[in-house]
Amino acid sequence: MKAAICEDDPIQAKNVRRMVTEWGERRGRKVTFFSYAGAEAFLTDWMECMDFDLLLLDIDLGGGMNGMELARSIRRRDSGITIIFITGLSEYMSQGYDVQALHFLVKPVKEERLREVLDRAAAAAEKREEFLLLEMERIPMSRIIYAEAFSHTVALNLAPEKAGENICCREGKMCLGDLEELLPSPDFFRCHRSYLVHLPYIRKIDKTELLLEYGLSIPVSRGKRGQLYQVFLEYHRRGN
Repeated sequence: MKAAICEDDPIQAKNVRRMVTEWGERRGRKVTFFSYAGAEAFLTDWMECMDFDLLLLDIDLGGGMNGMELARSIRRRDSGITIIFITGLSEYMSQGYDVQALHFLVKPVKEERLREVLDRAAAAAEKREEFLLLEMERIPMSRIIYAEAFSHTVALNLAPEKAGENICCREGKMCLGDLEELLPSPDFFRCHRSYLVHLPYIRKIDKTELLLEYGLSIPVSRGKRGQLYQVFLEYHRRGN
């Protein structure tokens, strides 16, 4: 677990870090910890990689962006990171729901209560959606219908996020082979030199094309068709 604490009080930060570290040792989890005294410092690091699993966040950070503003900024780009507020400002509690915070702990934090919330965070992390980072945007892998290559650019065709919305497309500088290595191989298949398909969206395999959900179709290479039949059957035998 890659965790961060954003807290301007060094004593509070040290205490929370100790409790989280001890929780990890008891649960057999390795916790890599990063500490930040201000929202801007965390935001800079997070924008570069977006791979934090957990953020323990104070609201009153002594100046500049406060913790609630930071959480809103994060949620505009990322729904995956688990946010736990640890603060003395209980009046902000209702706003925690707006940024999908896992919990709101009021200082002074009781160690037993923090451990309970961390157990919930760990359980949520195990069920968390897998994401692909493309052009500094986190793309849920479950929404990828297929990918198409154009020279050194890939276009991801994504299923609608909500009912009534249309499919959309995201492009990034990457070759299809590199994308193929980043996606979980059992669920994605290179059906053509220029196409990578997500198996759950296949409705029918024809001789020269695949019929997909949302009325889409893409070509399938003759030499790939037999292997595609096999992986498609294996996918559904796994109970998908």
